[in-house]
Amino acid sequence: MSIVLHTERKNISTRILYGVMYILLAIGALSMIYPFLLMVSGSMKSRIDENEFNIVPTYLHDESMLFKKQIESKYNENLQLYLQSNNEQVFNFRNIAMPEVHKPALITDWIEFNQTELPLSWFVIGYGPTGDGKIIQRNEREFRNYIKAVCNDDLNEFSQRFGEPLENWFFLKFQSERLLDRTFLLNPSDLFKNFYEFKAQIKSEDRIFMSAMGAYSKFLKQIGAEPEILTQTITSENMERWVRTILHPQFVNFSTEGLSHWNKFLTAKYQKVEFLNKLYGTTYVSFSEVPLPGDRIYSSPQVTDYMLFISEQKNSPKEFITLNTPEFTWQKFLMSKYGSLEKINESHGRQFNSVDEVRMPQKEFDYAMVIKNKSDVKSNFLTRNFTMVFEYVLLYGKGLSNTVIYCLLSIVLSLLVNPIAAYALSRYKLQSQFKILLFLIATMAFPAVVTMIPNFLLLRDLGLLNTFAALLLPSMANGYSIFLLKGFFDSLPRELYEAADIDGASEWSKFWMITMNLSKPILAVIALGAFNGAYSNFMFAFILCQDREMWTLMVWLYQLQQFSSQGVVFASLLVAAVPTLLIFIFCQNLIIKGIVVPTEK
Repeated sequence: MSIVLHTERKNISTRILYGVMYILLAIGALSMIYPFLLMVSGSMKSRIDENEFNIVPTYLHDESMLFKKQIESKYNENLQLYLQSNNEQVFNFRNIAMPEVHKPALITDWIEFNQTELPLSWFVIGYGPTGDGKIIQRNEREFRNYIKAVCNDDLNEFSQRFGEPLENWFFLKFQSERLLDRTFLLNPSDLFKNFYEFKAQIKSEDRIFMSAMGAYSKFLKQIGAEPEILTQTITSENMERWVRTILHPQFVNFSTEGLSHWNKFLTAKYQKVEFLNKLYGTTYVSFSEVPLPGDRIYSSPQVTDYMLFISEQKNSPKEFITLNTPEFTWQKFLMSKYGSLEKINESHGRQFNSVDEVRMPQKEFDYAMVIKNKSDVKSNFLTRNFTMVFEYVLLYGKGLSNTVIYCLLSIVLSLLVNPIAAYALSRYKLQSQFKILLFLIATMAFPAVVTMIPNFLLLRDLGLLNTFAALLLPSMANGYSIFLLKGFFDSLPRELYEAADIDGASEWSKFWMITMNLSKPILAVIALGAFNGAYSNFMFAFILCQDREMWTLMVWLYQLQQFSSQGVVFASLLVAAVPTLLIFIFCQNLIIKGIVVPTEK
């Protein structure tokens, strides 16, 4: 019977009442949906936009934010790497300005320049490992796949080949390179050699060239000196100090015309060439035969001597020192193509006053790539957090298979033990029936956390830790489920059982053919409860199964959340919620019948 009579529904006051009720219900629904939508939106964000509380991520409709997000991703969330490579001064990625207007020839020339043979030590790999490792990017994933192929997807072969233990492929990363840092030299190990073989295959749009101009500008700012343009030859005391003590030796060339100074330095240091040969592993007859080191990126005694040599004015006069950096090579490339600065300015839409001012158009190139591949860039940001979650779950441990087995066994046991107990209480009038029911109801008064320690101690004493039995036995029988089933069984017609008795049916036939067959709605509710209990079981599973081989999905996702970004955490929560949502969607009719309308067939 409705609260409002049919004749009263046309009154204005009644319609207002209905309107207020619908508005309140809509507000209540929105208050539940809005936080969920924020979490869905947050699962598609990264550090640059994770604090934006909007349902639709900004980068989906804002080209500027999409560009900044792409820059953050390419530069591995390392702002210092961006500032140094582009010679800019901003406080975070959100403050990056859009690139200056340029002509298409600028991008075409940069692509052509990248197709020339350039040293691998002049650039680092973009879209690689971030500083805190909270997101897995595509080149980090590609490197992992490359090494897996080299090692035939065998972790033992990886350990034997490279002499390093690796727990799982998921944690394989390549080392970040500080190619402008004087103290950074590569270790000539097999793993680094394979890394540089992989680096040679990197696409040109994934390269981040090191800007000596940016590093020099940063140095001048730190010492409080006036800005000046970096040139190929040393033109000031500040530049000489920076070149000799800070700049990486791979960018510092010493002319062969001053080779006598190098030989003099080695003679003063080693006295006898035999001592040098012993350290270098060479067979030189005299110091005059020792050349300047050609490869100055890998660590070696010869490179160490070269660094000492160029660090002192008395050893290496500055007139023999020249710089060879990506910027200067880019400038030479343009001059050889256009012949004059005026033609370069005209072709690129620039207004440089000298060739030394020409910088690498990495920012402009990145923007052009974003515009050209806008849909792919958006798709990557929408899915990369979820990709990391699925990779972690599938590659690391047995969380998925353990959870499937645990949930299936929990459902089967719950649908077997609880109905049998409820059937006995419903069919037979036991003398202690009310005491038994009171005992079952009493278990509902205590949260599961209260019994956690006693259960752990009992299962430990029984030697069942780190087994499925430890997970299943404590929840196999449920007082609430038995109480619910008994009430449902009591509502079934007694005449059906009497007819079965007349036909000579066994107790098992009556239980299976009549009781269970007519109780599908309530059994669906019990099965859903068993699934939810097993699937969402985190703390109990973590305590009882401390062996990683027995961890369930919830435990693995918890571990993932400890070292992941906020976006990955939200993505993992959404992934964890999907199975429960799907089961409820597909079983909702049975569940509603079990809760609201018990039926008889």
